[in-house]
Amino acid sequence: MSPLQLALQFALLAFSLIGLSLLLWRGRTWDRAAAGVVLMALTLSYAIDNTGKDGFEFGVILIDAAAFIALWLIAERAGRWWIVMTAALHLVSSLVYVAPFLTSTSLAWAAMTLIWVLWLLTSLTFFFGVWEIEAARRFAFGGRYGSTLDDGGGPRAAPSME
Repeated sequence: MSPLQLALQFALLAFSLIGLSLLLWRGRTWDRAAAGVVLMALTLSYAIDNTGKDGFEFGVILIDAAAFIALWLIAERAGRWWIVMTAALHLVSSLVYVAPFLTSTSLAWAAMTLIWVLWLLTSLTFFFGVWEIEAARRFAFGGRYGSTLDDGGGPRAAPSME
């Protein structure tokens, strides 16, 4: 791995860990459970990386598939959109591992690049999750405690944020 790739990987890892730590800090029980699943999958994936034969990481595929199932089960109970998006992106990144079997080496590198892009999008969903948690908290307060939420109490068509 080149120094540039290594630097990008560590930057993406740091970005992800910041988002996960914010979710653990500000989230509710299901948010923390989902962040814990992602953190555990991330840790286990790094622990068994490069243990596969001929570049095929069967263990990583199993970890990603298990993380997808856990995230989906949590998403069904939590009612949070960030968990649904994280589960969907996890499913797509798990399916990308099949690409090297379907075609040439050049597509395998494109698949690995796609996995990095999907991880960046997953990391962005962590920050969306923090926003969603805070928005739900403001909505629950109904305008109290400094919130400026207009919950649409009048005869308007839809609620608005002011």
